[in-house]
Amino acid sequence: MSETPPKAQRKSAIEEAQLVNVVLRYFKLAGVAVGVWLSGYLNFSPSWLLVGLVLYVWKERQGKRKKLQIEIRQDTARDEQKAILARVEDLPSWVHFPEVERAEWFNKILDQIWPFIGDYVKDLLINSIQPKIQASHAHMASFVFTRIDLGDIPPRIGGVKVYTKNVRRDEIYMDLDIIYSSDCDLMVKLKGMNMGIKDLQVRGTMRVILKPLLSRMPLFGGLSVFFLNNPSIDFNLKGLADAFDLPGLRFVSKEMVEDIIAEQIANIMVLPNRIAVPMIEELNLSLLKYPPPEGVLRIYMIEARNLVSADVAFVGKGKSDPYAVLKFGPEKFKTKVINNTVNPQWNEVFETIIDCKDAQVIDLEIRDEDPGSKDDKIGTAAIDISSSASQGTLDTWLPLENVKKGDVHLKLVWMYLANDPMVLEKTLKQVGASSELASCVLMVNLDSAKDLPGSKRMKKQIAEPSPFVVLSLGPKSFETEEKPNTDSPVWEKPFRFLVHNPHIQKLDIQIFDKKNPKESLGDLTIPLKSLLSAPDMTLDQDFALKNSGLDSKINMRLCLRILTPENNPAWRSEGAILNTNSSSVDPPAGPKKEGTSSPDAAKKPQPQTGPAKAANSGVDPTIKKVEVTQINAAKPEGQVIPPASNTSPSTVTSTEVRQRKTKSSPAPAESDARGAYGRGRIQLTFRYSSQRQKLVVVVHKCLNLLPCDSDNLADPYVKMYLLPDKSSSGKRKTAVIKNNLNPVFDETFEFSLKQEEIADRDLELTIRNDTSFFSSNVKVMGVVTIDLSKMDVSKAATDWFDLHPEDSDDAEKPISVESDV
Repeated sequence: MSETPPKAQRKSAIEEAQLVNVVLRYFKLAGVAVGVWLSGYLNFSPSWLLVGLVLYVWKERQGKRKKLQIEIRQDTARDEQKAILARVEDLPSWVHFPEVERAEWFNKILDQIWPFIGDYVKDLLINSIQPKIQASHAHMASFVFTRIDLGDIPPRIGGVKVYTKNVRRDEIYMDLDIIYSSDCDLMVKLKGMNMGIKDLQVRGTMRVILKPLLSRMPLFGGLSVFFLNNPSIDFNLKGLADAFDLPGLRFVSKEMVEDIIAEQIANIMVLPNRIAVPMIEELNLSLLKYPPPEGVLRIYMIEARNLVSADVAFVGKGKSDPYAVLKFGPEKFKTKVINNTVNPQWNEVFETIIDCKDAQVIDLEIRDEDPGSKDDKIGTAAIDISSSASQGTLDTWLPLENVKKGDVHLKLVWMYLANDPMVLEKTLKQVGASSELASCVLMVNLDSAKDLPGSKRMKKQIAEPSPFVVLSLGPKSFETEEKPNTDSPVWEKPFRFLVHNPHIQKLDIQIFDKKNPKESLGDLTIPLKSLLSAPDMTLDQDFALKNSGLDSKINMRLCLRILTPENNPAWRSEGAILNTNSSSVDPPAGPKKEGTSSPDAAKKPQPQTGPAKAANSGVDPTIKKVEVTQINAAKPEGQVIPPASNTSPSTVTSTEVRQRKTKSSPAPAESDARGAYGRGRIQLTFRYSSQRQKLVVVVHKCLNLLPCDSDNLADPYVKMYLLPDKSSSGKRKTAVIKNNLNPVFDETFEFSLKQEEIADRDLELTIRNDTSFFSSNVKVMGVVTIDLSKMDVSKAATDWFDLHPEDSDDAEKPISVESDV
């Protein structure tokens, strides 16, 4: 008897689903009719019917809008060319950016193998994702998948960008634009209730790294895959969850599911987490999977101004109860709530570890707290890490997006990582008595444990334990997953801690048995000061456990790095990715690429062994040491993408990642300080973010403006338009600087603009004097019009521009006063 083909089975399932939808719609309409009859029978106010009507209309409009978006994305996934010609919106990245190439050949392969991927994904969801969701929250303990159907539409690669310059000659970096507009059908059961997810939409930029390249098969030693930032996620709900698809109720259930999905993706493959696949045995997998971060970013959330009023007031103007939320990969920071104000002052500082400063973005949301309901979003912004990293310190106002008004004041400070213990004292002086700031970063790569004692489940019976580890440093703690029924577990997990003072702080490690959580299998305390005297401030060894078995050990790699605003290339070192004790390793041959050095330029030192090493390391002698691997602290072997740069890899118009550090442009010479027209000058920075499709303009300062008031001063501000649009939506304006002819603004403005539209636009800036309507004082102090087609906005450039009179027809060109590029 022949089996029914999969497509026939799916068609039958679709017909059954359509019949179920008809029946459900009938009962919904019948329920509405019964509700109307009951409201009349019980003499309810007609206003309740109006409220129900408003909710129904809102739900129908939202459903149609989302259905249209899903249909467009699914049509694009099925036939990209036809969908693009029918509707020129939501184009893939290869349409906008010339350095991004199409990958149709891979999409055809993916379409062919998609049915075979279903079994693997089903196994992954049930055996890996489902237990993590159950452990994520107490209310999710009964969560199970009851139906998993990935549908007929596979993910697509919207574009591929391969980096060819300023990369090491033994590695390949490429970014993939992942678009998944699926027709999947997932059903879950939670506390006896059936709920489902359909039409899942995922889009994000995935980075793929192949390294090191070899002169023998398989030509590269390992593969590393991860998302640079959190991918955007959207979906529709089914079953009981769809019944709550109403204002106030809808977002409670859907937002919780969105957070769970985003958290699980982030924990698997959003930086700093990544999927690493070794292709050869001699690969040092830890360096491929856990490369050192590039630095630490300090974010000072200072204040906001002119926020929208989210709370309605019957007397006077409405206010808000604003707070800020910063999202970065799996991390989230939240400020305190400032009640009843639209100009809150937080004055809080957060620190986050950055793995890829030229590609990662920090998302900022300003919300209004509403106890008892969902908090309103009153503005968003994206923090460009690369600009602060290139300048060192960036103090600026950012305009809020998706709202009519509002700005947020941020100060970003970039800190490099040093492996020189002599830097610590200077850093501790800078940190001072502040307990909020860190002086070091501790990186812990927890590998495995062996010979753990058995689990004492009964008086005279010892069973294999199910160990898990808890790592604590100060108020921060992490917990690993359990490894069932083994006395030699392997975790291979990275953890990172921000350290305030390594002279006095200690790392506490405890191993517990999941079968008996109160029973400790061993513990260990490591003073961080022992790392200050270790080679390269790194220990890679077996540590003897206390209160455990005689031979119980835990294997870890501990690496301490000191935070400093100074940059020294010798501090950036990754070590050897191939184990040098293997004779089969083939170094890549051929000339090196631009900006790189030979991988064999620096050799990995041999690890110390024996008593001499124990004496020099400064670690507690009770800790048994097997091997300490010294990482080369000399000048690094080339630069791993992305290097220190003032632009994101996705913002460069050619396949090049620039490797320069931006400095502020010097002020023009005194003889030229008043400009060609005698009205002064203005300093601006331009750059284009292709990842966010934004033209970024930074207004720094003006010099020698014309005095306009009776006291020979002025109250200047800058107003700008992106011509030919002169509507209010295209207007940007700085704050007013009182009584100053050399004002410093340092404000950042963004214009939503596609890359191909830049050549047709001009930026007009007018420096105005803030006066009353009836004042006779001069109002326009100078104008500058910049032809963007003549500016290279693919990289950050800072220039001085001469101001000309308002009635002049001269469009100012960039002044070449050592402009930074």
